[in-house]
Amino acid sequence: MSGMKKIVLIGCLVLGLVTSAQALPFNSDMVNNQLKTGQTVRTRPAGVVPRGVLSGDFPLRLEKKDDAAAYVNPEKNKPEAIIAGRRLFQIHCLPCHGDLEKVPYEPGVTGKFLGAPNLNAQMYKDRTDGSIYGTIHFGGLAIMPPYGWKLSPKEHWDVISFLRMVQATH
Repeated sequence: MSGMKKIVLIGCLVLGLVTSAQALPFNSDMVNNQLKTGQTVRTRPAGVVPRGVLSGDFPLRLEKKDDAAAYVNPEKNKPEAIIAGRRLFQIHCLPCHGDLEKVPYEPGVTGKFLGAPNLNAQMYKDRTDGSIYGTIHFGGLAIMPPYGWKLSPKEHWDVISFLRMVQATH
């Protein structure tokens, strides 16, 4: 290898090491920034719906279960929501909660051992749709896992619509 090629190669290596060690001047601001999810540094332009919001009413990201308590089900009494909710309930909820449409009620396989609640009980009928949304999203008090990562907001409401239809008939 000629002397000039060695110099160019060494120069490229040094330049590569120096360049990769450099940071852009705004990195320290981004590292020390204490913004929460959904916040921006700039003001929002008029007429823009922020990412993470469904129809401007329901945030996709909830900070805590109680934040959903006042939500109102936009899918309430819609036949297509009840049909979709039945399918989702059978996939995700029936194994523990059992078949709510069956009379007399029998808990699911897991419910026989862990006491998954009968969602036809009056205390669950008295809960708000938003409260049930929060429970689906964040999970139950003991065993129920959170489904917020797995179900979309519309799917949450579909399950609740199905549940309310079943509760009304029992």
